[in-house]
Amino acid sequence: MTPDKENIFILAYLLHKKGITHIVTSPGSRNAPAIIVFNRSGWFNMYSVADERAAGFFALGMAQALRRSVALICTSGTAALNYYPALTEAFYQQIPLIAITADRPSEWIDQADGQTIRQENVFSNHTRYNISLPEDATDSRFSARLINTAIDKANFPVPGPVHINLPLREPLYDLDLTNYKTDYPIMEVVSPIQSLPAEIGAEWKSKKKKMVLVGQMLPEQINQKWIERLNNDSSVIVFVETTSNFNHPTFIACTDRMVEALTPQDITELKPDLLVSLGGSVVSKKIKALLRKWKPSVHWHITPDSEAIHTDTYLSLSHTFIMTMDTFLSSLPESPAQFSDYRDRWLAIKRRAENKHNTFLKAPSFTDFFVFHRIFEALPNNEVVHLGNSTPIRYAQLFEHKPGRKFFGNRGTSGIDGCISTAAGYAAVSAESVTSITGDIGFFYESNALWNRHIPSSFTIILINNGGGNIFRIIDGPSHFEELEPFIEMSHQTHARGIAESFGAEYYFADNFTSLGEALSNRYDHPREKPAVIEIKTQAAENALILKQYFQNLK
Repeated sequence: MTPDKENIFILAYLLHKKGITHIVTSPGSRNAPAIIVFNRSGWFNMYSVADERAAGFFALGMAQALRRSVALICTSGTAALNYYPALTEAFYQQIPLIAITADRPSEWIDQADGQTIRQENVFSNHTRYNISLPEDATDSRFSARLINTAIDKANFPVPGPVHINLPLREPLYDLDLTNYKTDYPIMEVVSPIQSLPAEIGAEWKSKKKKMVLVGQMLPEQINQKWIERLNNDSSVIVFVETTSNFNHPTFIACTDRMVEALTPQDITELKPDLLVSLGGSVVSKKIKALLRKWKPSVHWHITPDSEAIHTDTYLSLSHTFIMTMDTFLSSLPESPAQFSDYRDRWLAIKRRAENKHNTFLKAPSFTDFFVFHRIFEALPNNEVVHLGNSTPIRYAQLFEHKPGRKFFGNRGTSGIDGCISTAAGYAAVSAESVTSITGDIGFFYESNALWNRHIPSSFTIILINNGGGNIFRIIDGPSHFEELEPFIEMSHQTHARGIAESFGAEYYFADNFTSLGEALSNRYDHPREKPAVIEIKTQAAENALILKQYFQNLK
């Protein structure tokens, strides 16, 4: 067996020994030997997804659900490039993916040979590590060292995607499938431990107005006892987002609602003297704008990512601590009892905003705001919810959510591509029921997500069809131009029934509260026998008007 084919066996063995159990493949010729070796090994759960872009996001969702690395295998050429959107999202979400791309031999690059491009390091701007395995190595230990490093780099020091390029010569199928070697060298990594310097603890203890802003995180990523410690500190107010999955009754979960409710006096008096940012991406433009205006004198950013040393999102960064969030929070000293009224002042504004919010809900119209309210009221308490970009995740942040739910969203890069495939990947490997809430542009852009035989019957897509990219009617600027509908919003009259039915999914349609209630009840109050699409039709212009009225009502 030639060295390039032995690389496949080394790769399979080391992935297996390092705990990778799920492999997502896409059909092709150059990657077929790897598919055969991986499948015949009996070590892996194998999934086949035809569209490489969808396969990438499908694997991303799997990795979110499994909390460990998932590997992808595709053929050479532009097939590999279709992984890039999902790998970029995984890079910013810090999700471990191992992209294995079959390749032509190096002497055939740029020689007008078919399906042959410059694949080595092609993802280098958005991966933690990149290797191209040697084609003619006489010592298998060299390949094993490279593969060990790549697999470990997907998790240490910070999780993220890695790229293993696998050049293969013809004949492709000269494989010895009778004897899988199990003596390739395994190399381990020990993660470092860090703690806060004493002077940092003293500074924390001295500040009377501390704000903690939590971005996107996986559920249970922080120990509950450290959450309680923050809650017990009267000098700390904690802002969380829907995708923070970091909840407590005294935390501020509806950030945009709170910012709109602030008076000029509040804005003057509530500027924090210490800002701590945890987690990943923050959706709320309103809190980002307010913090950039405030420019707190001290801003600590906590991240395990040694490469993220100058993430100055709020134009006030003073310190970056390269450590886990649990390590940081456990190192904080406790402040004296009744040390400050900072938390209580924020909570008074929260109660005021909640009262106005509840009053507004008493006069519903069939628009996106009220539709989202009904959806979140109807979803089961333990549902896993994947929120699409761009309006679904923003509407979700206007409502309090039941503690048992888990929320995900592709906010590493915030693109509309891949949101449904990510949710489908999560659903495929989880016993939990999953709902993907998406807008119409995202749904039709990614209709291939349903071309996937691994989607379980419990999977539901809720499609908010308002006839275009409604976000452009909400944000400042685009709605003032005549190019809005034909070029920016992409106004359309398309429906999802044909797509849903062609892929064997149940289909429900709602255009009023009665049909919406029936659709949600039929789906969530009964056993789910097939995947389903619930399409909800609203009117674009009315949606934007109601949302504007809602924010005005909070003032």
